[in-house]
Amino acid sequence: MRKLVITSLFISLTVCLFGQDAREGKKVPTTYDRSSLTVLFVDNQTANHWSEAREKVSKIVFSDKYNNNNLQTLLLSLNSPSKMLGDAQGVIADNLNNINVAKQVVSKWYNRQPDGTMDMTIVHERGRFSATDADFLLAQTSKRGNAALEEFGNRLINLSYILVLDLQSIKTMAEAKVVNTKGWQANVMSYLYKVNFNDEVKYAFYDTWIYEDDTEEVKEQKRKAFDELDIPIEPVLQKSVTITSSQPESDTGLGLLFKPKSMEQLLEELLQKSYDEVVYRIEMDIEEFKVKTALYETRPLRAKIGLKEGLQTDTRFFVYEYVYNEKINEAEPKRRGVIRAASKSKITDNRKVAAGDMGTSQFYQVQGRKLDQGFILQQQNDLGIEVSLGAELGEIGGGYGRVDIRLGRFIGIRSLFVYLEGGFDAGDYPSALPYLYGGDESFTFLRFGGGIAKGMQLMRNLELRPYVGVGAESASNDDNTADDAPSAIYIKPGVNLALNLTHNFQFIGGVGAYAFISDAESENAGVIGPWDSVFLDRTGPSAFIGIKFGF
Repeated sequence: MRKLVITSLFISLTVCLFGQDAREGKKVPTTYDRSSLTVLFVDNQTANHWSEAREKVSKIVFSDKYNNNNLQTLLLSLNSPSKMLGDAQGVIADNLNNINVAKQVVSKWYNRQPDGTMDMTIVHERGRFSATDADFLLAQTSKRGNAALEEFGNRLINLSYILVLDLQSIKTMAEAKVVNTKGWQANVMSYLYKVNFNDEVKYAFYDTWIYEDDTEEVKEQKRKAFDELDIPIEPVLQKSVTITSSQPESDTGLGLLFKPKSMEQLLEELLQKSYDEVVYRIEMDIEEFKVKTALYETRPLRAKIGLKEGLQTDTRFFVYEYVYNEKINEAEPKRRGVIRAASKSKITDNRKVAAGDMGTSQFYQVQGRKLDQGFILQQQNDLGIEVSLGAELGEIGGGYGRVDIRLGRFIGIRSLFVYLEGGFDAGDYPSALPYLYGGDESFTFLRFGGGIAKGMQLMRNLELRPYVGVGAESASNDDNTADDAPSAIYIKPGVNLALNLTHNFQFIGGVGAYAFISDAESENAGVIGPWDSVFLDRTGPSAFIGIKFGF
């Protein structure tokens, strides 16, 4: 009972905060209602490899975050595909209007039958399913109870979107001239529209509602009125994304690390990635697609969202506190930190109707000050890319750059990265002259590598990131041709320490160690000898100092 009272007080405070925010003009939105998506793929039967990809469309798994308003077909045939080179979004809108997609979407909401009858079954089901614990507990204090939850569905109809995907330039890796790799790539154009179910349209639609006591003449009039009804759509945005689904060939060294997949399986993945990545990118721009909720607990950080809201590992949220501003006599949002969703096992499966006991998902803080219960979380998807620039100091040093790519939302492990690195420097090495042609002892070194890294949050603004990787370094000078240039393979363990200056800008330092595991070798000279003998003492530890940007 005590826990219920505390929970109720917390919810009441949250609702008061939401209500206060609703009166503000320039605010971070704090309310979140579940949107719906109708997904269609352009059926461009003349496109390269589309006939193969078309068969995989039906296997796509759609996000639990959105009410599924898909129609009987997932394919959209264009009447005028030749005009797509111009106003593609307008051409697609015309085609959607020609087949009354918006009317089909609204009809699905109201469960319209072939005889024209409708009911509120789906509206009420989605209203109850979309309700949160806060909605449920508040509803229990009213006389209407669960009936109030069912009416939530009415406001969700105005959040109906149509997403059209057009896969262009589908190629195999061989056709894309990517060697030692199998799989597919495609350019995906996406077009998002919103169903405009405004009051005028809504009342006209309700006028077509058939009741049991309607005469056959009235019913026929309403069916005719429905056929003539026009429900408009509004273009929202369009995006272009390049998608790849591939893996190294099995006869390569890297290929041994992956479970082999067929080209058919990789094509199926390409279609799934096309949908997943487009939706993820759209969520960056459309406020109604961003989840908002209150911070429920602080030790550890928890919130009452989960799989129902499409929560994935490392999904980023900004955390806001509303602070009273005496100058404007209003509360203003102040960002207090940035958090991310924890590993997959810490994300609750809340895909059920709220009953006051919904589970919580765990988060970890990556920037900011101490957070308090009731602060507002707002979803802010990022690309998961971090770029480090700086210099290495040691026998192997010089300019250095690195790109870390966050893997959390793909594999469910928090703060796990793959990285690519590159560096260059120059130096005099007389020790190399007995092994190489020419008399120039000044060499330029280039190195490229990659590996895996795991972030560990030591403090809210301090992250330790151990890593291990493999790479290759090559040396050249003015007296040698490219075929003479020797190179060798290295492994490199290390660790970096990053201090936040802002949520996406960090000061970074670290130390790594280069250990060469192959001899120096060139195309003309063949195997020359140990790298640190040819280039005397060129091995061992190197310190790194630089800055890092997050995107």
